[in-house]
Amino acid sequence: MGRLDKRTSIVTGAARGLGYAIAERFASEGSAVLINDIDSKILQQACERLKNIGGSCYSFTGDITDPETARGMARFILEKEGRIDILVNNAGITRDSFFHKMEDSDWHRVIDVNLKGAYNCTRAVITQMRDNNYGRIINMSSIVGISGNMGQANYAASKAAVIGFTKTLALESASKNITVNAIAPGFIDTDMLGSIPDKVKEKILDRIPSGRWGRPEEVAGLAAYLASEEAAYITGQVISINGGYLT
Repeated sequence: MGRLDKRTSIVTGAARGLGYAIAERFASEGSAVLINDIDSKILQQACERLKNIGGSCYSFTGDITDPETARGMARFILEKEGRIDILVNNAGITRDSFFHKMEDSDWHRVIDVNLKGAYNCTRAVITQMRDNNYGRIINMSSIVGISGNMGQANYAASKAAVIGFTKTLALESASKNITVNAIAPGFIDTDMLGSIPDKVKEKILDRIPSGRWGRPEEVAGLAAYLASEEAAYITGQVISINGGYLT
């Protein structure tokens, strides 16, 4: 019996990286999981791996900036499992540039995926959660949304907005037994970290008191806790997992 036994989850951006790690942990804890991404091939491969854990996994390919994708995911999992208990708004992108050089398209695309995507997916499930008087919503923010970061005005703006969205939705949803929290990871060993030049990574690592990068499974463990009954009295919080980089 896992902590999420008989629960049903949606995790966006889950073909790889943090999203996959979270979906894997949820499946190991007993949850049926629907994973979403835009790369259908990698998404299906991820779903097959999750099925090998022994749980139910469904894949749903689509761009969450399209409201119909979000509504389609919700309809699909409701038809399969009858309920939606947990939503993890994990899908996110970066398009880095100093602000004075940033293309308008890069600003809008990051805001659309990181913020509008979370809005679309939450909008698609919130009524069902309120009707069931139960829900766990976990929004992936970032330490960049708290502290800012050079070259990431679009990303920082989107992740800061996710925090405001989280806190407001938590206030509106608490009476319906729905918790809404944000996780703000620091520098985690994923493909996104790999895109940073080695010299820059050396400087970042020097500033992390723990002396190492975070591991995806550590973020997944926190997500599993927030999704569980053990965290029923935690809502409206932003929990940063960053090895002491930001205190």
